[in-house]
Amino acid sequence: MKLSLVTVQRQKKSGQLLMNDTIKEEIEDFIIDWHWDKKSHKFAYELCEFLFGFIDDLEKQGLSEKTIKKHLDNCWHIGILECGYGYRNKFIPEEIFCSPHANYEYEFKRKMSDSKYALQSYKATWKKIYKYTKNLKIK
Repeated sequence: MKLSLVTVQRQKKSGQLLMNDTIKEEIEDFIIDWHWDKKSHKFAYELCEFLFGFIDDLEKQGLSEKTIKKHLDNCWHIGILECGYGYRNKFIPEEIFCSPHANYEYEFKRKMSDSKYALQSYKATWKKIYKYTKNLKIK
């Protein structure tokens, strides 16, 4: 599993020296297929930072590693679909995750998996991100 920001922070606290470059490298590895130019890279990077924040929040909730891995995988799918089909110029979480209903279901089934379980998992992650976004706005 890729390092999340919470994992990196824990390792820093435990005395391991990990620089900000490690986080940047993790993000770059995660978004490698999400962008095609500088403008799309900026959007993809900001989206990934937000999604990693979501994963960090799940880790803080004490969810199992298996559950977090499923959400992380779905975050990758959400990212590539949003970057490829979203037609947005600026990353604004409240605009992307403005509804608990998942975007790009058709594209997910066509490009990622047409399995009922995979689609349910994708929708569940989207719904959790929506709640996470809504809670950030309140705080």
